[in-house]
Amino acid sequence: MKIGIRKSLRQAMFRLKSRSLCDEAGADIRALAGREDGVEGGLESGGIVVFTSYHANAAKRGLLEFAASASNQGARHCIFVTDRRQGWFQGRDFSSAVLRAISEYVARHRLTRLMTVGVSMGGYGAMSYAAEIGADCALAFAPQYCPRPETFPADLRWAEARARIPEFSRPSLNETLGSQIQYTLLHGRWNAEDSLHWQAFAQGAKIDHFLADRSSHDVIDPLREAGVLYPIVDAAWMNDRTRMRSLMQKISALPRRLGERAEDLNNNRATHAQLATSYATN
Repeated sequence: MKIGIRKSLRQAMFRLKSRSLCDEAGADIRALAGREDGVEGGLESGGIVVFTSYHANAAKRGLLEFAASASNQGARHCIFVTDRRQGWFQGRDFSSAVLRAISEYVARHRLTRLMTVGVSMGGYGAMSYAAEIGADCALAFAPQYCPRPETFPADLRWAEARARIPEFSRPSLNETLGSQIQYTLLHGRWNAEDSLHWQAFAQGAKIDHFLADRSSHDVIDPLREAGVLYPIVDAAWMNDRTRMRSLMQKISALPRRLGERAEDLNNNRATHAQLATSYATN
């Protein structure tokens, strides 16, 4: 079966099984209800808010597959936020629609925990909205730091889509990071465009930033091939930072050193080799 047909079938099945929460201002927000709702004085329940990437993907295999694995086999609720304009979740009307739809869903199901997740454009969304929707952790794979064309003019990826964004309403990510949220980021260390972004992210005690020994923007395939994509989602949900570090090691992803910048490594790749050797023996 051709890839386009398979993708269309996956999208149709997702829309059939999910419930629409919002379809306005370019926001397509849908939910797959989990088995567990909160009750007064009792069960803790939670949900994962997935910000989809370019062309409404989550992790390449379709939203239903992602939900099945990322939701602990349906125990957790999954809310999917898609920007139909492919505009990096910008616009005040868009943001209002997202916050309203998620707030109403959380109240209806009495959810006590939220985690945001996203890949690339979706990773940007997961980090940008985490504090506003009340999440306590965010997991972002290869997120952009800023989609504004003038911020990183050398990054020409998705140039036409970004040029069509009429209003860049979201503040910089370093301004939106919540002090009580645990953030986990993963980038390819050697990707020229991604290096512009990853070195701009703030560093701190609540930010675990991993750099994989890769030159590709794609960090999902190596995680899937190593069998650690969904264990990483679970480790983020459980805030198990020791396990997270161990899982990232499966694809040679190391924690970003304090003050580490791309040009430092590109000037002397021997530094990377020494770092990897030291990390493996500790």
